[in-house]
Amino acid sequence: MAVRTILAPVAGSNIDQRVLDLAFRTAKRFNAHLEALFVAAEPQDAIPIVGEGMSGLIIEEMMRAAESETQRRETRGRAAYDAARDAAAVAEAAVPMPDLQATCAWRRDNGREDETVARRGRLFDLVVIGRDPREAAASLTFDAALMETGRPLLVAPEKTPETVGEKVVIAWNGGVEAARAVTSAMPLLRTAKEVTIVSVGEVPHGRACAKALAEQFVWHGVEARVSELPEQSHVANALISEAEKVAADSIVLGAYSHSRFKEMILGGVTQDMLAKCTLPLWIMH
Repeated sequence: MAVRTILAPVAGSNIDQRVLDLAFRTAKRFNAHLEALFVAAEPQDAIPIVGEGMSGLIIEEMMRAAESETQRRETRGRAAYDAARDAAAVAEAAVPMPDLQATCAWRRDNGREDETVARRGRLFDLVVIGRDPREAAASLTFDAALMETGRPLLVAPEKTPETVGEKVVIAWNGGVEAARAVTSAMPLLRTAKEVTIVSVGEVPHGRACAKALAEQFVWHGVEARVSELPEQSHVANALISEAEKVAADSIVLGAYSHSRFKEMILGGVTQDMLAKCTLPLWIMH
């Protein structure tokens, strides 16, 4: 599979700039078409359940305030998109260009952001997205993109590294989620200068080890080194440390090998990596 189309949700928030920076870099790397998607909330969705004491005037004021906030966010998001587009020197296009090159477009839809991103994300090869636990809407959209699109996500860190996808670390445990993430990331791995497969602890019985994965990579023209680390309690810390040792600029990770609810409550590798990692994460559930 080639990465030919990329979706980047834009919400007029503080994370837009880093999402668009990473998205445009990725579009240029793959000569892909990037769509920046802004979803305008329906004013009525901002109104709580109407009680007996809520007058029509109050409802109208709340709807006007919601419309004003949506307009403010759209203006801010569009400005971030325009700036990122100009900085990347990528042309806008509504249809594929005759020659293979990166292109972009702005799209505005109405509705719930999480539902719209989930629906539209299924049409794209990759979703570039940010994650800010302090914003409930952003978290809902992130969860929808990860769990409901069936597409890989490239999660933007607070600061985009100078290169993305040149030195890649793969977090490998032989599980289904890891295998899906690796398959989806093959366009990235084929063009990487260095690939390191990292496994932590014993690979469970019945699963392929990191060395077996490296052997299969030969058929894809990918040469990978293997780093097998001893069992340890903080897997995410070990992965991040190994990525620092090899000067990686991105990490491929299978998301939520255990129950997502269990990881959210008790903690897990996915949650830890999303919270601690300062590199772009290519993840897939």
